[in-house]
Amino acid sequence: MQHTKPMKSLALLATVAAVSTLAACSSTGDDESATAPTTSTAKPSTETEASDRSPANPPSSGAANTTKANASGTPITITAGDRTITATLNDSNVSLDFIETLPATLPWYRNLDIEYITELDAPLTETGPFYTDVQPGDLVYYNPMDSITIIYEETSSVPTLTEMGEITSDLSVFRDLPDNVEMRIELE
Repeated sequence: MQHTKPMKSLALLATVAAVSTLAACSSTGDDESATAPTTSTAKPSTETEASDRSPANPPSSGAANTTKANASGTPITITAGDRTITATLNDSNVSLDFIETLPATLPWYRNLDIEYITELDAPLTETGPFYTDVQPGDLVYYNPMDSITIIYEETSSVPTLTEMGEITSDLSVFRDLPDNVEMRIELE
């Protein structure tokens, strides 16, 4: 058959891409600023645990309904129907641009039962750094789509995400929200 050579080339290319991706994922370099994914760490499962964490009281193992502790930055509230979610935004250029648009009510849609996404009307100032160690509770900006994503379950990443902040309340609330929902975001 005449098509076997192109198919073999395509298969070889796919294999090389897969091996390269796996090699990048298993990198163990000492540079903490590297963009290769790292092993996820468990986070406390409730706000009480988050406030109780100290060097003498390390985080315990938890499920995907975890939150991040000791968040610093600009506090915000996210309201979806009668549910209020707390979060903080960091001081990245993307976050500072987004803060200028608040308060805002935006349409969000559930994607693959792991995240909510909203697409913005205009791009935000994005200067990186990009990161790939996404964790449940992260708020990220995805520049190819000019979108903001709330990640509430374990997931993989893409190399064009900028961390904006983190959810500081229980992530399980996102499992009970409708697939399409308006969320109002305001400064606390």
